[in-house]
Amino acid sequence: MTRPALPPRPRLQRWQPVERVKPRAVKAAVWLWIVAAVVQLVSSSLALIDGQQLHADVLAEVAQGFPAEEEATRERVAVAVLALLLGTGPLIALLELSFVVALNRGKRWARPVLAVLAGVVLLHAVIVVGGLRSMFLVGLVVASGMTVAAVIVSFLPAARSWFAGGEKR
Repeated sequence: MTRPALPPRPRLQRWQPVERVKPRAVKAAVWLWIVAAVVQLVSSSLALIDGQQLHADVLAEVAQGFPAEEEATRERVAVAVLALLLGTGPLIALLELSFVVALNRGKRWARPVLAVLAGVVLLHAVIVVGGLRSMFLVGLVVASGMTVAAVIVSFLPAARSWFAGGEKR
């Protein structure tokens, strides 16, 4: 007796890519970070509209704190303080955007780095809004609130499972 011929075996691919669906929590965190960075950039840029008034305010504070210093020294200090306070905003926003790219790609290390950066954003907003008076700087407070919300969302259980899955990244 002869055996009946077996049907041909289907060819299986050795490696079949598995599509991982990104949770809404991760997407929301990424968008919150992006919007917060844009708000921070816009707020810092718009504060330059009040640049003359901010400079005069800082110069008055420096003159009050250091009355014995020369006028040129007080002027340099006021410019340095303004450059430091207003210049760090865009720098922090660019750092946020660069780390958000890593967060969007699922890198595990991006969440704790962005959590620390959210603390820096919050501290920066407190210092700038406490030291300078401009209505445009309210955006820094809004941006810091959004970064805190983004950190919270990125550590929700759905997001945790996204970052925990798979190999080391």
